[in-house]
Amino acid sequence: MTKIGLRIYSWPDAILKKKCTEVKFVDERIRHLFDQMIILMRESKGIGLAGNQVGLDLRLVVIETQEGILRLVNPRIIKSEGRIDFLEGCLSFPGIELKIRRAKKVWVTALDENGQPLDYEVEGPLAVVFQHEVDHLNGILFIERVSFWKRLRIGHLLKKIKKF
Repeated sequence: MTKIGLRIYSWPDAILKKKCTEVKFVDERIRHLFDQMIILMRESKGIGLAGNQVGLDLRLVVIETQEGILRLVNPRIIKSEGRIDFLEGCLSFPGIELKIRRAKKVWVTALDENGQPLDYEVEGPLAVVFQHEVDHLNGILFIERVSFWKRLRIGHLLKKIKKF
């Protein structure tokens, strides 16, 4: 556990399968949680982190882009189009990378760290990150986006994570 008090939960922890609760009020507590999540994401060399990955039953996401950090409250994908196959990793599944088929372009609505509405239209790798993190908030893990046979082939890696 890092000095900030949060840690990354790894598979098969039950919090990762939980559909997170909507945030009712965006206040100083939420902004503080965002700050902690960003520190932990950077320490872990990630580019995205969802609330349940750090043990929070809250619909919070942080994403690092070239332009800066996005702090998203209650993000929802409202539209998607196209297809892209992309090699994804996940901080909750250290050492595992899987090629996942996702939408190439997504439209996302959320609130910012001050409770103001945001809308994003993103495509390519950033669209993949948005989808990955929103999946987390809905209790969907990226290993569920591949075939049973592909999961069977990574079983030995999942066992290593489980022991860790």
